[in-house]
Amino acid sequence: MEENSPAPRGSSRLKLLVPTNFSHKSEMALNFALAYSARNPGGAEIFLFHSYDEKNVDYRHLDKVNEDVIERMKTVVLHAIEGMTQRGDGHGVETVHRRLSYGKPPVEILKVAAGIGADMIIMGSPNSSKYRRLIEKAPCSLVMLKDKDPTFVTE
Repeated sequence: MEENSPAPRGSSRLKLLVPTNFSHKSEMALNFALAYSARNPGGAEIFLFHSYDEKNVDYRHLDKVNEDVIERMKTVVLHAIEGMTQRGDGHGVETVHRRLSYGKPPVEILKVAAGIGADMIIMGSPNSSKYRRLIEKAPCSLVMLKDKDPTFVTE
């Protein structure tokens, strides 16, 4: 295991939380999570997570929005796996869970990470300083991707 790589805690199967807003950075984070999962002999579970900020939710059409986002998550994962396969790369992901939440994304990410017992949060580096609390309070290792350079923030 590399010097920067955090050791898995508890079970041999990693729990990787990958918040997404469907941006390029989020896609890079998912690709990193898939590649990272191949390094763990026990495999991994990925929890793909999207949080709606309350002010951006149209509650009149919430069911349709939820269905669309869940389907979009499925498409993103399948596309990422297909890309890895075409490059001849493997992954160790056994299960992909899709989760939605409503609230301030940094707070919701922390709640989900704690709730699932995440070993690692893997996400694109945020453009906003509002994520400082996430960085300071993460209950596990945190990987933030800036272009192609992952930065580990360990516990």
